[in-house]
Amino acid sequence: MEFWICLFAELRDNGYFDGGFLDKSLLQFCCMGLIQDELDDTAQVWNTHTIRPSKNISNPSGQPSVMYVLYGLYLTKDFLTSADTESIQFCKNECTFRRPIPCDPGVNELCNTIISESHLSLPKDPYQAVNLYMHLRDVIRSLL
Repeated sequence: MEFWICLFAELRDNGYFDGGFLDKSLLQFCCMGLIQDELDDTAQVWNTHTIRPSKNISNPSGQPSVMYVLYGLYLTKDFLTSADTESIQFCKNECTFRRPIPCDPGVNELCNTIISESHLSLPKDPYQAVNLYMHLRDVIRSLL
């Protein structure tokens, strides 16, 4: 994540990000998928790595995903707690779920149109994302 923070700071420091609605939406459009992929990869690594045995007997060792599913092998119990439907609905109402599109719907539609007309594709790495961001930003600002 540090990489992304530095990348966004560089855009800001060089005058290519003003914090406004358009720039935020364009960065979301160009980068959110890549960032989510990185987060998913990190979660996968964390959940499948092996925790080494320790001298502290109260710290179990093994793979977190296996330890969660096969808790009985680790002499513990299932800590899953039931909740009533009303509590679940309350939590759902309080949550912000991931949207199918990463930014404002209007900006998303405009970006997809520009990408199609420019014969471009969605970015596969952060540098392609910045290039796409700069292109979309220039095109949209020229339309204003």
